[in-house]
Amino acid sequence: MRYCTLFLLLSVFSIQIFACSCRPPMPMTDVEFFNADLIFIGKITAVNADQQAYKRTATFKIINPLKVATSMTTVDIVTPYESATCGLTFNEDELWYIWAEDDGTMYSSSICTRSLKLEQDGTSPVPRYQEDMLAINQFKQQDGKYTFNTSTGTTTGKIRNGYKQGCWKYYDQNGVLEKKCKFKKGVEKKCKEVS
Repeated sequence: MRYCTLFLLLSVFSIQIFACSCRPPMPMTDVEFFNADLIFIGKITAVNADQQAYKRTATFKIINPLKVATSMTTVDIVTPYESATCGLTFNEDELWYIWAEDDGTMYSSSICTRSLKLEQDGTSPVPRYQEDMLAINQFKQQDGKYTFNTSTGTTTGKIRNGYKQGCWKYYDQNGVLEKKCKFKKGVEKKCKEVS
């Protein structure tokens, strides 16, 4: 009996360790939008569930490119295999509002982003969806020079039609210039460290 109780406790403890935990998204900020790599509304045309690699890959047809830097019409989005590890539950023919990160090799998303499954008519009962749409429309119209706080200091540069454009400078917490990066329609083209 003691062994069964110990096994049960260890099993519950293991599940708690690996369970996904994220706070609900807060109201969208301009920094969050301008730093996002990919935002769109799209329909899933195929799903590849790879249990061995512990990931799901959904192929999306992009219906509404809310923030898409290139002329892509389809895109693959990778997510963890299960919701318990923060994976999105992708299924064919579903409509989704997606926020994805580009690591240079793939686009990925998870429960911990603003991504949200939509109804087939493109609506959602979740109030923040409409709030997000209003915020995105507002941010896409913004132009001018911006300064944002980063985890290591600040960054400053120009925004054009809601995208980072031209040279962006990155400073440490003491205001010392660390690097310069060149952006074209929100896509980082090259960076140079400043010695």
